[in-house]
Amino acid sequence: MVMDTFNADRIVTINVDVQNDFMPGGNLAVPYGDQVIDVLNSVNTFTRQQNGFVVATGDQHPLKTPHFGPDAWPVHCVKGTHGAALDERLNIQDTDIIVDKGMGQTDGYSAFEGLTRDGLSLEDIIHPARKERVAALFGGVATEYCVLNTVLDAAKLNHNSESLRLYVVEDAIRGIDDNNAAEAMKKMQRAGAIIIKSSDLLSGQVVTIA
Repeated sequence: MVMDTFNADRIVTINVDVQNDFMPGGNLAVPYGDQVIDVLNSVNTFTRQQNGFVVATGDQHPLKTPHFGPDAWPVHCVKGTHGAALDERLNIQDTDIIVDKGMGQTDGYSAFEGLTRDGLSLEDIIHPARKERVAALFGGVATEYCVLNTVLDAAKLNHNSESLRLYVVEDAIRGIDDNNAAEAMKKMQRAGAIIIKSSDLLSGQVVTIA
């Protein structure tokens, strides 16, 4: 439960890997992964209304990578394929920020390994050099992989809780395995992330803008 309302200068909402291959019918589908889309669309609209930044991350793997194989993952989200594209139901606009990750020979679970088309990192976006109080909101798939690793890397920036607050929108994430996803939620909380519902955010109970 959120015990106070954070007075932020900016909201940054990170849509983690809402890509065709992770949706039902995709090459590496997350069960009920498409259920995050309507929730994220509402959060994205709220973020834009507050003059915040909407970020969408996505795997853009090469065809040959240790990330794929019999002892790893099936081929998915290969750059330039339909599977690597964001689900068209996700409301991402031309003014939003795209972060590509997993482009080399690593797993690329964390969006902090990626870059925008202009060469910026997620750290540049949510933890700018200028003094701002930032509320970073996280949703997407899969809870125990890319959401978890992105939130844990964000927590490493969170040395001053008065300048950066991390929120995981629990109705905007889905995992592959229920037990692993539940453990991932505990790990994110232990790292300092606050678990919220989108309804509380949209009703103004979580973040206000300075």
